[in-house]
Amino acid sequence: MPPVFKRITILICLSLLALAPFHAAHAQRLNLIRDAEIENTIRTFVIPIWKAAGLDPNGVEIMIVQDGSLNAFVAGGQRIFINTGLIMRTETPNQLIGVLAHESGHIAGGHLARMQEELRSLSTMQIIETILAGGAMAGGSVSGGIGRGGPSGGGNKAPGSIMSFLKYSQTQESAADQAAMSYLQKTGQSPKGSIEFLRTLQKEERLAMTQRDPYLTTHPLTPDRIDAFEQAAARSPYVNTPDTPQNLAMHHRIVAKLYGFVAPDVALQRFSEADRSVPARYARGIALYRKGSLGSALLTIDGLLKEYPNDPYFNEVRGQMLYENGRAAEAVVSYRRAVQLLPGSGLLKIDLARALLDTNNAENDREALRNLELAVQQESGSFELWRLMAAGYSKQNNAGMTSLARAEMAILRGQRAEAQSHAATAERSLPPGTPAWQRAQDIKAYIDSRPRR
Repeated sequence: MPPVFKRITILICLSLLALAPFHAAHAQRLNLIRDAEIENTIRTFVIPIWKAAGLDPNGVEIMIVQDGSLNAFVAGGQRIFINTGLIMRTETPNQLIGVLAHESGHIAGGHLARMQEELRSLSTMQIIETILAGGAMAGGSVSGGIGRGGPSGGGNKAPGSIMSFLKYSQTQESAADQAAMSYLQKTGQSPKGSIEFLRTLQKEERLAMTQRDPYLTTHPLTPDRIDAFEQAAARSPYVNTPDTPQNLAMHHRIVAKLYGFVAPDVALQRFSEADRSVPARYARGIALYRKGSLGSALLTIDGLLKEYPNDPYFNEVRGQMLYENGRAAEAVVSYRRAVQLLPGSGLLKIDLARALLDTNNAENDREALRNLELAVQQESGSFELWRLMAAGYSKQNNAGMTSLARAEMAILRGQRAEAQSHAATAERSLPPGTPAWQRAQDIKAYIDSRPRR
């Protein structure tokens, strides 16, 4: 199956491992997807929780894993990984917020303290490699310490389920639950969603161990956990507080969007043509595109845009449909509009830059680089950003900036020697004293200061 979103940024394949829930004969994969709408929606939901927890929202990252199983975990300092399958299984924003509040409790409770410092300095790509190498997992027991070889060899590549490294102790689970209850109370939200989610888990727990969702392996479920939330609900003045209409609308949209992208056949059955709601039409339009019916897909999205011309995400999806069907110049129009409507999104600027570079127009190349330079402010850890930056500066025959972008790419991949080489080339090519020249020096100094793994 082709990639779900064009913004899939990490695909790590490993042999010699049998890590659930990724079932491949000889290789294992963990796909992270990037999507501005889904990420922004989830952050909107959880930022009040983070503030209640005393966490800096700018310091916490949401990582979306393309996997149909029900799972979420914390790794690498303040990064919450959440599966698309879990998002799609939630019926209300409150249920999803409850899961995120619990994971935030693990972060605020310092349950990652044993490996936090070492992982914090790694890029997301390196953290995923570490996870798949079986070296350092979130929250609780760690087997074998920090992995040291990544996918290329070395390190602690323990066999068996990846989830065995992600287990939280029952004490930590209880502490995270108590924290979640506190955050929900402080933000005036109901604990009912957490109860509903735990009851879903309780049903899953009755299945055979080989069929259990990973969340049940990583987060041991006991009747005491449900009882604790029910007691909190009995005491909470917010127990019957409903989700806001705005939150409900945003939640319905991201669930519909995920169905359209990752399960188009299911989406076309679940969201019938008779359903004229925005989420249903959104899901159908995306599903039709995924099934190869570009004309019908564009008609559906254009219908939504006629009603909601100022929706950045409808414009962005339209741009994606056109771009991925070889119509880069037309895609630029939609992407430009999306960026105009949501100028703070680095991801949308990257999308626009990608399409601009593919038009093979010198002025568009310059516009692409302007957008990428702005996107660096939010997306400095994006491998795709630096790849496009290198391509754009290469088109302009700017050897220094091309080398600097390639040095950034190598850092994200953990390729120290390559990063050092490109940074040295950039330093020689760039005007001394400029910010780019200084960045090249900083990269060299950073690599020299890091202990070899």
